[in-house]
Amino acid sequence: MNKNKNLDKSTKKNNILNDFTKKNIFKYMFSGNSILNYKLIFYWLPPLIFVFILISFIFITNSESEYFISVISGVIIYVAYFLIDVIYQFILCKKTNKINLIINSMKNALLPSIFVFVGYLLSTVLRDVKKCNIQYRELGIEHTNIKTPGTIISRLINIHRNNIIVSIFFYLFSIIYNNPVNKKKCSNNNLC
Repeated sequence: MNKNKNLDKSTKKNNILNDFTKKNIFKYMFSGNSILNYKLIFYWLPPLIFVFILISFIFITNSESEYFISVISGVIIYVAYFLIDVIYQFILCKKTNKINLIINSMKNALLPSIFVFVGYLLSTVLRDVKKCNIQYRELGIEHTNIKTPGTIISRLINIHRNNIIVSIFFYLFSIIYNNPVNKKKCSNNNLC
């Protein structure tokens, strides 16, 4: 039993997020299959999944409500982060109880989801890039807010683009905030 605890402690010690004291970040990035390394995957995979799922959700539902989408964005990043974290914990921590690993992953995913929700919500005050009230005149009659697929897509992109960008920055900030760079004792990511 003691050997299993030591194995999990060494796994935890070797996989602290943002700890690049032994190898710098470039050695992790450019050696072997390290883009899938536990220390790096949280920088690129959850935001990628987040963007694809959120944009799909916005286009499928044609939702213009920034407040509703801010809640959805928090849920999406929570689920994406949780799934990636629990998969890696099951791979890395073979001797730890699976229920404990699931609880660790649930705790780890909470802060990034809060940051993304707050970032998306705060970015609602940003001005949209351009007005989307398309107008044209036909024999003296002015038509506004035309509901063609092209204008709907343009309007949705215009409404949500800044919010998605800001929420991704908030996500990256949450990773750095929760696990300061090269400070082993300040890592708040629960592993094993």
